[in-house]
Amino acid sequence: MPTPTLCMVLIHWKIKKGREPDFEAKWKTVYKITEREGLIGEVLSRAEKRGASYPYVTWPIVCANLAHEENCTHYINVGLWNSHERFYEEVGKNMKDDKDKEDFEIERRRRVAITAAEWRIGPAHLPSNDSPGTA
Repeated sequence: MPTPTLCMVLIHWKIKKGREPDFEAKWKTVYKITEREGLIGEVLSRAEKRGASYPYVTWPIVCANLAHEENCTHYINVGLWNSHERFYEEVGKNMKDDKDKEDFEIERRRRVAITAAEWRIGPAHLPSNDSPGTA
C-alpha cells in the first residue's frame, strides 16, 4: 500500500454535561502536539444535532449507552495529517487503551483513522494561529 499523502484521525469524546470547561482546558494544555512536522491542522469541535440551525445533519453522534445521552456533550477532534506514519510517530504511539477514562468522560473516547481516497482544495485556508490558550 503506498503511503497516503493525506489522512485524518477522528476522536469522538463523550463529555459529562457541566465538565466541558475541564475537558477543553485539558485538550488545550495537556493533550498537546509538541512535534508538529506532519500536522496539517487539528480542530476540536462540538457535534451539533439536527435542528433548525443544522437541518442537513443526518449522522447522529450518540453514546453507546443511550441512557447517558441526556447528560453528554459530544466533541469530535479532527486531526489532518500528511501521513498515518507521521500521526503515529507524533501522537498515536502515546494513545494507550489500557488507561481508565478521564473523570470528565461519561464514556470512553473512540478513534478512527481515515485515509483520503480523493480530495478537493478550495481557496480558503486553515487559521494561521492556534486558538487562544492552546499549547
